[in-house]
Amino acid sequence: MSLLIDIIFMKIFKITTLILISVLVFSCQPAVKSAPEIDLTTYKLNLATAQKLFASFSSEDLESQKPLLCPGITHYSPFYGSEPSKLEGFLAASKAWMDNFDEITYSDAKWFPGTDQSGKPDGSVMTMGKWTSTNTATGNVITINAFHTFVFNAKNQIHETRDFFDASGVMAAAMKVD
Repeated sequence: MSLLIDIIFMKIFKITTLILISVLVFSCQPAVKSAPEIDLTTYKLNLATAQKLFASFSSEDLESQKPLLCPGITHYSPFYGSEPSKLEGFLAASKAWMDNFDEITYSDAKWFPGTDQSGKPDGSVMTMGKWTSTNTATGNVITINAFHTFVFNAKNQIHETRDFFDASGVMAAAMKVD
């Protein structure tokens, strides 16, 4: 009888010990946090604005660009050494591109939300893609990879835009005569 009690006691002791060790091990694990919910509502509104701007540029419709732009817009041109311009400068640059190129298309586009310094989406929009167009003077077809960024105001108008591509190379290729 004493042997039976010892065996039962040992089994209870082992089970209790395993339970206590398990509790200690699993209680020391950090709590699993779910990924924070990311609100892309503002990004999606601004994305639609940026895409409308590119569509109006491709269709060479300068007038439909105007309501998409903040009156205080700052445009950073892709031309080396150029200074930032405001609304009239942006519209003049758009018109110059439209006057000198036809069949303007933006393809292979990838659109991304911009982020603040902490990595949280801030409503800005970035895109990379490929511009293709035909020079009106020479008929040369130009294709260039480009990257663009857009910052918006509270009315979802473009407040700042930056263009990154080899604009000088585009002009040289457009004017090249064989």
